[in-house]
Amino acid sequence: MDIKTIYTFTLAIFLITSSCKSDVKGGATLKKEVVTDNDSSRITQSGNQATEESPETFDATIVNENQEVDVHTSKVDVVTPVNLEPTIKKVNTKPNNPPLKPSTSTTPTKPQKPIQKDKIILDKEPINPNTDKIEMEKKESDEVDMPENSTKPEKPVQYDVPVGSPNHRLFDGFLGAFVSDSGNVDYSGMKKEEADLDAYLTSLEKTKITTTWSRDEKLAYWINAYNAYTIKLILDNYPLKKITDLYGGKPWDHKWIKLDGKTLSLNNIENDIIRPDFKEPRIHFAVNCAAKSCPPLLNSAFTAKNLEKQLESQTKKFVNNNQYNTLGKSEITVSKIFDWYGVDFGNVASFIARYAASTVKPTAKVKFNEYNWALNGK
Repeated sequence: MDIKTIYTFTLAIFLITSSCKSDVKGGATLKKEVVTDNDSSRITQSGNQATEESPETFDATIVNENQEVDVHTSKVDVVTPVNLEPTIKKVNTKPNNPPLKPSTSTTPTKPQKPIQKDKIILDKEPINPNTDKIEMEKKESDEVDMPENSTKPEKPVQYDVPVGSPNHRLFDGFLGAFVSDSGNVDYSGMKKEEADLDAYLTSLEKTKITTTWSRDEKLAYWINAYNAYTIKLILDNYPLKKITDLYGGKPWDHKWIKLDGKTLSLNNIENDIIRPDFKEPRIHFAVNCAAKSCPPLLNSAFTAKNLEKQLESQTKKFVNNNQYNTLGKSEITVSKIFDWYGVDFGNVASFIARYAASTVKPTAKVKFNEYNWALNGK
């Protein structure tokens, strides 16, 4: 090795040793640049930290200030402290972690739960429409059944007749279905078919009484009207024990019947129309007050054609029925009706004698039974 080469290496080692010593002892901010003869490696120092600017390294070992240095190559590795804290901070920084959270198994379940809840809600929601549908079907089924009953009030349209011609066929069928031959009334059964009675009452209201009607037509109309509205009064308040439980014991004075352009009571029909206009005592065995002591209700409607026969039959049946009257030759005990309406019968004993099946003297002594107001049926 020639002198020139030795001089170059010695100078390089001296410079390196000097820089290391000044860094260790001083602690002041230094900035040095070490360049090999090939200028292929640079080391820049700033303060206590060093940053490599070149990938090339130096292979050198520094023992202390006065120690010798082995140089193996022309390149020297300088071991300098490098502050790795910033790098560690960068690796462990939180911004790198959040992207991992969505990938965890627990995080996705949170948004899934509301989705499941929504599903449950959606699954439950159809239940209400189904329930409503069932209820609607029930209502529809009820509505399907109703027309059968509701059509009954429309029957008067079918039975409607020209003005001035009353039609009693509806009432005739109704009485035949629910009144026995003895006059016992099935009010419970009537209540179920009340629409039939309402249809008849509607037909009466639509009918206008005219001067062209015969006497019997008018009388039949008013007798049927009295009986039909009495039944209606019972059904409207059914069940009840007796008719006198209604309207303070005076149901016959209650005005609620709309006929012939007027609002009437049962008393108006009987005492202001039938009795004064027709002067027919037998009507007392035709009109019915819904009481046990009242003459039995006929199980058919009165008609102009059959009126005379019907009135005669009803009178005979009542007079000779020992449930209402006890007849003797010289003494009779009869219904209170003969007392209340005595003016219509004249001599009561003579009237009874005319219809009695047994002999009753016109001069017989007359007594009156107590009146039973209990309902004439069940």
